Amino acid sequence: MPGEPSRLLCIDLQVDTARGLKPEPRCIFGARQLLVMGRRLGWDIAHTRVRRPDPEPSATFQPTSEALIGALRPLTNERLLMRPDRSMAHSPSVSRLLDQWRRETVYVAAFDHVALLSCLLECHETGPKMILVEDAIPAAAALGGDEAMDAFRATAANLASGTTTISALAAHLRRPVAALRKPA
Repeated sequence: MPGEPSRLLCIDLQVDTARGLKPEPRCIFGARQLLVMGRRLGWDIAHTRVRRPDPEPSATFQPTSEALIGALRPLTNERLLMRPDRSMAHSPSVSRLLDQWRRETVYVAAFDHVALLSCLLECHETGPKMILVEDAIPAAAALGGDEAMDAFRATAANLASGTTTISALAAHLRRPVAALRKPA
């Protein structure tokens, strides 16, 4: 599809209670839908994660989390970029990717608000145009309430190039997602 964005950046799409990443089911479902859509359309997909020692298994293990997030794992043909902390600016591999994509439009899904804002700051002046997919970004409860969410949304709106939803994105596509080829 000429002229259509074909990049997807997935920021910390994981359940990690030690880091406060406990996305609600609506957000997990949205991120899964977005990944399926991007994979079927053949988009260039990159995942970012924080490199840290494995936590105690009993501290973060949730029996249902594996079933919920299995489809969020990077495939072998998708990049997995590790970074030392929540800031995107501290990762040379993420910075290189954002530089490669600087003239592109990139859809963004994120379970970590701090990492998302750092990415938007990193890209604001010279980076790619970032389009936030609202279905794949946690709601107010993850930030501690409506006031914090309003502040986040105002900041993100000033830094991002726009927002969309999965239904708006699917409606915008020229051909139905179900008719597209499945990834190899």
